[in-house]
Amino acid sequence: MSETLQQILSSFEVQTDPKEPDKPKETLETRFAKERIEWTGKIKDMSDRMKDIFKVSELMVDIYTERQRAVEYYHYLISIFKKVSRAYTKEWSEKYQHYSFKSQVRFPNERTKELQILSEMSDIVEKREEIENHAKFINNTIGTIDNLIYGIKYKVEIEQISRGK
Repeated sequence: MSETLQQILSSFEVQTDPKEPDKPKETLETRFAKERIEWTGKIKDMSDRMKDIFKVSELMVDIYTERQRAVEYYHYLISIFKKVSRAYTKEWSEKYQHYSFKSQVRFPNERTKELQILSEMSDIVEKREEIENHAKFINNTIGTIDNLIYGIKYKVEIEQISRGK
């Protein structure tokens, strides 16, 4: 079980350059923060390009491409989230069984037992929350891109009205 869990957890770790072994691995939180900045920059760029009506045709090509990339990335994150959730559920079940029936430690109530289990599973809980949070961000990014696509139509109509058509 722990071998499978280690494979899943290590698959999220960003590998550093093998030429520089002194550098620590980039954390999942840092990686996701960089990706959020990158996606925010893309959205800002697309919004800025919408100002010029002559760049809208290029924007339309790019916007659909970026939307598809975001959708694929979102589904990739969800598939990883499912794997981590399965590992989380399995580990939770094992620890719950252990503390309920095999351990000599007795807890005054269920909540303290749950807190003990969560504290022991802090690594997987943190990864699960990071992935879930990032997936929500990407999903909202897709919504923003959809709003830009929706706005292109009205931008073209406004330009036509301003030119007297």
